[in-house]
Order: sequence, then C-alpha cells, then structure tokens
Amino acid sequence: MHNARHVPLSNNVMVNEDEAMELIDQIRFNLPDEIKQANWTVSEQQRIITEAHAEAARIMSRANERAEETSSDHEVLRRAERQASQMVKEAQAKSDRIIQEAESYALEQLKQLEAHLGRTLATVRRGVEALQSTTPASAETEQT
Repeated sequence: MHNARHVPLSNNVMVNEDEAMELIDQIRFNLPDEIKQANWTVSEQQRIITEAHAEAARIMSRANERAEETSSDHEVLRRAERQASQMVKEAQAKSDRIIQEAESYALEQLKQLEAHLGRTLATVRRGVEALQSTTPASAETEQT
C-alpha cells in the first residue's frame, strides 16, 4: 500500500490484485495459533455451558421428582396417622361403651340376686319363726 500509486484527486490508491491476494493468503495461512486456540476455547466454552444447562435441568427434574415423592410419602404418613388416631378414638369409645354395658349388666344381676336373696331370707326367717313357735311346745311335752 505504501508503494501503491495514488488515484488523482482522491485518497484512494491502486494496488496490484495478485499481490494483495497473495498477502491475504499469507495472513490467512499464518494466523497465530492463539487466534485458533481462542476460537476453540469459545466453542468449547459454548459446549460446556450447553452441557451444564442440560445437567442442571436433569438435576432439577430429579429434585422435583424426589420432592414430589417425599411430599407424597409425607401425605401418606399423615393420612395413616389420622386414620390410626381415629381408630384409637373409636376403640376407646367402644371400650367405654362395653364397660358401661358390663357395669349395667352387673348392677342388674346384683339387684336380681339381692331381690332373690331377700325373698330367700324372708323364707328362711319364716321357717325359723315357725320352728321357734313349735319348739317350745315340744320342749314342754318332753319335760313333763
């Protein structure tokens, strides 16, 4: 370019096309390794970022699945605890009812036994009185 001829009345210069193309080819073939390395680094960085995004998506998906499973397990546990609590309440109520019915039955049987024993005692007393009223007369007969 320094040796090129100037176009009159302009800032443009005329260059030999073959020489310019040869210079461009030399630049292209002689690119520094750093530029090639930088291009490789950029493409590798993009690949790593893409893989990282994919791995993050997989991890989030697994974490969400586990959270749902844990939540589901926790709900099952809470439901089982509620059912167990309800069963204990029902069993306690049934136990209380059975105890109350047993006590009522025992009281009724004791009342019937008391009445029967009362009648038996009355019968025994009448028998004793009857025997006592006849015993002095037979004792007097034996003494005379």
